[in-house]
Amino acid sequence: MKPEKWNNFAEYINGEFIKEHNWHSAKAIKKYKDHIVVFDNHIAYQTVNNTTTTQIYTRVTIPINTNYEFNFEVYRRSLLSSIGKLFGMQDIEIGHTKFDRDFIIKSNNGFKIKQLLNNPEVRQSLEQLKGIYITTSKKEGIWGKKLPKGKTELTLYTYDDITDFEMLKAFYDLLTTLTDKLESMDYIKSEAI
Repeated sequence: MKPEKWNNFAEYINGEFIKEHNWHSAKAIKKYKDHIVVFDNHIAYQTVNNTTTTQIYTRVTIPINTNYEFNFEVYRRSLLSSIGKLFGMQDIEIGHTKFDRDFIIKSNNGFKIKQLLNNPEVRQSLEQLKGIYITTSKKEGIWGKKLPKGKTELTLYTYDDITDFEMLKAFYDLLTTLTDKLESMDYIKSEAI
C-alpha cells in the first residue's frame, strides 16, 4: 500500500503513522492494551536468470513477551499443502471437522493449540478471512533478525497488498482476540513491552 494510504489507515483506526525509511515500508501502528500492533508491507525480491520478481506481503504484527515456548502456524489448506500432507507434513486436528478439513495447523504443543483454536470466535474469524497465515515467529517481522529470548511476534500475513481498510481492521480484530486468548492461557507476560 502506498505511504499516503497507510497514513489514511492510521487515521481510520485512530493510530499512528510512521513514514517509510531505508528499505522499510510505511507503517500504521495502534496500541492495544500493553501491546503495539504494527501494520505494514514486506516486499521480497527474487532474481532468477536475470529476471526479478516482486512479492508484496501485508503484515500485521504484535510483539509479545512470553512465559514459555509455544509456536504455531495456522493457514487455509491448499492444493500444495494437501500434497505436502501426503508426503508426511505434520498437521494437528482440533476436533472440529470442517475446520480440520479446511486448515493446516502446526504447533510444538498440540494441547495448547487445541485450547487456542477451540475458541469459537477465533475459529469463525479464521474461517471468514481468506489467504491469511497466522504464526508465532522468533524473527523480527518473520523474515528479519532473530528476537531475544522470551520475545515472540504474533503475526498475520498475506501474499497480497491489502488496501481495504475493513479487511485490515478484521486482521486487527483477529490478532487482538488471539492476544486476549493467549493472555488467558498465561502465554503472554502481563508487563508492557
